[in-house]
Amino acid sequence: MAFPFRWCWIWLKRNWIVSILTLILLTLLFSIFSLRWSDVDARVGNPKPNVNELTISRLSLNHGIKQLNRVSTNQSVDVGEIRAKMLREKIQRIAQKVNKPQTLLETVNKVEPNSHVHAFYYAWYGNVEIDGNWSHWNHLYLTNWKKEDKKVYPTGRHKPPEDIGANFYPLLGCYSSRDPKVIDEHMRLMHQAGIGVVVLSWYPEGMTDSPEDVLPLILDAAHRYKLKVAPHIEPYMNRNPINLHQHISHLIFKYGNHPALYRMRRLHQRSDARELPVFYIYDSYLTPAPAWRELLSAKGNLSLRGTHLDAVFLGLLVEMQHRYDIKKAHFDGFYTYFATNGFTYGSTWKNWRSLSKFAHQNGLIFIPSVGPGYIDTQVRPWNNVNARHRRHGKYYEVAWRSALSAPANFVSITSFNEWHEGTQIEPAVPHQTELFTYMDYKPEGSHFYINLTRWYVNEMVKRKNTK
Repeated sequence: MAFPFRWCWIWLKRNWIVSILTLILLTLLFSIFSLRWSDVDARVGNPKPNVNELTISRLSLNHGIKQLNRVSTNQSVDVGEIRAKMLREKIQRIAQKVNKPQTLLETVNKVEPNSHVHAFYYAWYGNVEIDGNWSHWNHLYLTNWKKEDKKVYPTGRHKPPEDIGANFYPLLGCYSSRDPKVIDEHMRLMHQAGIGVVVLSWYPEGMTDSPEDVLPLILDAAHRYKLKVAPHIEPYMNRNPINLHQHISHLIFKYGNHPALYRMRRLHQRSDARELPVFYIYDSYLTPAPAWRELLSAKGNLSLRGTHLDAVFLGLLVEMQHRYDIKKAHFDGFYTYFATNGFTYGSTWKNWRSLSKFAHQNGLIFIPSVGPGYIDTQVRPWNNVNARHRRHGKYYEVAWRSALSAPANFVSITSFNEWHEGTQIEPAVPHQTELFTYMDYKPEGSHFYINLTRWYVNEMVKRKNTK
């Protein structure tokens, strides 16, 4: 019996759409089948490489191209550690352009204290000899906030003077912040570094870590060394615009006439050329912008503007959104504080150029915070992921260069002496116990970061003069 071609043709004409779809499906199946066979041929002709030889190549970070060292695919990779490693490599690459020997740093011409360079300062240290008890040197090991981390970490308190809550050991030993000789030496060192403003951590009188009893000594010592002092208002318990209004009134009434209290003119205020006290407000984002507006807006119910309590108020910028919150709150400017590059939006160096632009467009003061490094594992032993090693000053140099090229008219330094977080530029010395070896500034020497700060203050002055 002959094949019924005629009937097939009639069926195809009546069902031409189905015919086309069937043809396409058959073509796809044939293509997939061919590709699978070609893949098998390739595997046979090219044996699979050893997994231990696989590498992670070319990861993008900060617009740079990085190549990680060999990472085995059969191992679990800690993303935080990889990120920290890439940051270290970036810093190493950039800092190679500015590698300066110690002798060169020591020959930098003497610079006068620069009021555009601020340093965060802490007067909360105490010892048995001066204060009758230890304070802060015996810091607690803090509880791990990472619930997924099941490792066991140390607990309890440190036991000074050998065992302290810091990864570095101070040249002055476990000093008291109330020792006049220590205060004088600190002011002398900041003068030597070219720092112009001491930003003093401040809690209200009667609260733990309040510097009220020693503030007159600090102001007097600062004045002797041509330095100024600005309060750094900490997030004390129940802080709000109402009680802050009272504390601002207290500070200005008590210290407003002291020649060492830092004052500056508010930007773009031609009608008001007064030099006003300056207040840094740490963790300002904890209070909503509408509440700040009551204090900082000229129309606020608690407004300080235009009164004898008026001042320049600087909020802390952590997240990107805080740019608009700070503007809505009527702050005069913002700073970034944290010394860990990449820890927050504000502390990330690559964002400083856009933050500088935002500040300029909105009439705000921009003060990026640079630091020599970060390590706090003697108080947060589980926080190694946020450590930023100093790399013999290279980390500090890249931070400074990022700030100056943003550009920034003011630079703050985190910190002069926050020993717990390893951000200090205060001189440190090698020290070792049976159980722990402290980090130090070798081979550059104990005053290396004082000298390096002076170098960059000098660079800042030269750039300003050039412009």
